[in-house]
Amino acid sequence: MFDLISISEAMKLAYEQKGILIDVRSPEAYRKGHLPMAENVPLEEITEGKYQPASDLPIFLYCDTGSNSMMAARKLDEDGRKAFTVAGGIRSYRGYLEKEKDALWTMVYIKE
Repeated sequence: MFDLISISEAMKLAYEQKGILIDVRSPEAYRKGHLPMAENVPLEEITEGKYQPASDLPIFLYCDTGSNSMMAARKLDEDGRKAFTVAGGIRSYRGYLEKEKDALWTMVYIKE
């Protein structure tokens, strides 16, 4: 069975290279802002069995609120992987989000 983890603990463990931080949201949502160190693996890739992690480290999954990451964690757990879902998702995070530079520029672009 998968476990819950706080967003701060997941980030700390990912920073210490003791786990993999995965954003299961769409690539568009990921580009608009994601947790530092997070990889983007959309939920569909995980539920369809297309995601094969390169290491045996625990996997910390998050989405907007925690419901999609729970489905992903359940699937990975069924596949024999140690998976955690971030309680509250990215909405519970109050820190810096990484963004793609192009997305940042489109935010400040003024159309004439």
